[in-house]
Amino acid sequence: MSIPTEFLRFPETWKVLPFTDVFEDVTSKGIKVKKENYDPCERLPVVDQGKKLFGGYTKVENKVVGVDLPVIVFGDHTKVFKLIHEEFAVGADGVKLLAPKVEADKDFLFYYLKQLKLEDAGYSRHFKFLKETYIPLPPLATQKKIAAVLEQADQLRKDCALMATELNNLAQSVFIDMFGDPVSNPKGWPVAEFSSFADVETGNTPPRANEDFYGNDIQWIKSGNINTPSHVLTVAKEYLSKEGKKVGRTVPKGSILMTCIAGSPECIGNVAISEKEVAFNQQINALTPITGKSTSEFIYVMCLVGKKLIQAASTNSMKGMISKGKLEKILMPLPPVEKQEAFVSIFKKCIELSEQQDTKTQNTEHAFNALMQKAFKGELTFNSKDAV
Repeated sequence: MSIPTEFLRFPETWKVLPFTDVFEDVTSKGIKVKKENYDPCERLPVVDQGKKLFGGYTKVENKVVGVDLPVIVFGDHTKVFKLIHEEFAVGADGVKLLAPKVEADKDFLFYYLKQLKLEDAGYSRHFKFLKETYIPLPPLATQKKIAAVLEQADQLRKDCALMATELNNLAQSVFIDMFGDPVSNPKGWPVAEFSSFADVETGNTPPRANEDFYGNDIQWIKSGNINTPSHVLTVAKEYLSKEGKKVGRTVPKGSILMTCIAGSPECIGNVAISEKEVAFNQQINALTPITGKSTSEFIYVMCLVGKKLIQAASTNSMKGMISKGKLEKILMPLPPVEKQEAFVSIFKKCIELSEQQDTKTQNTEHAFNALMQKAFKGELTFNSKDAV
């Protein structure tokens, strides 16, 4: 058996077997549940190929049978691996259930598969690439020790990510405490149209035929640069030149950019604050606060927590769209600007804490990935109590 070079990094004492000698595909032992048949009122989780552990819920009689838990799940399109410990049903599209055919620790196998770098075929299927890999099998006791170390590190990584999520939501919680939910307006603030406290403008695309309009003078923002829940824009891939800036649409620092044309209705109303002057395309409407009436931070968080009001004004189609005219007429609660300014200082502190936690989360993620690489090179050492 000729093993590819990339799978020769393991210690000589470890067995190395083809994927198909280690795993069998047991997907057929589950009733496939289509997404449109998920039911939030049911209690059996559905495991699909999405990033979330569970994609939805379904009836108990749809559960997978004849498969020993835990079971490894592979997303054929997404390349996502999951280790499922409880009874579940399987999603209908692109889900593979993998069970070991040899004596092995499932946690060890899961973490090994998780760190594989499979070829990327877009939204095509990837199981064919997975079947071409090889699986290292150290002694079972060693597998369990490695799995225990990685599980502990993985939990730390998850805890950091959870804290980051909670801090990202902190500003919204403080907003609701101070101003109430914009949809129900329980504090009875006066309501006003967007156009009365913010200038609304739709972006555009300078003619592509004129290459002189594109250069490196100013970022040209597209909807993909609005990545909720991040409060800032990602860096644009395209820039306009000085000439392009003259025919493009620009807004100053502190404007709120909102996705108003999107591939799915769920993306309508995504927002981010511009940290500098930017140009933007026609998929975006920008809200620039009117001095003395509103603040950037207030408008931004109000749009986050009042997203239902914004989406209610969009067209009811597969793509979704909200025009400048409709956006301008949406009614939102408008507390006095002094109250808004009191919120600004709290918002900035929340963002500071969130950014600190994001850095810690990234460091933990890098450390976990490095530990996995070390583990699967056989470089972990254990003392008599099985600790690293």
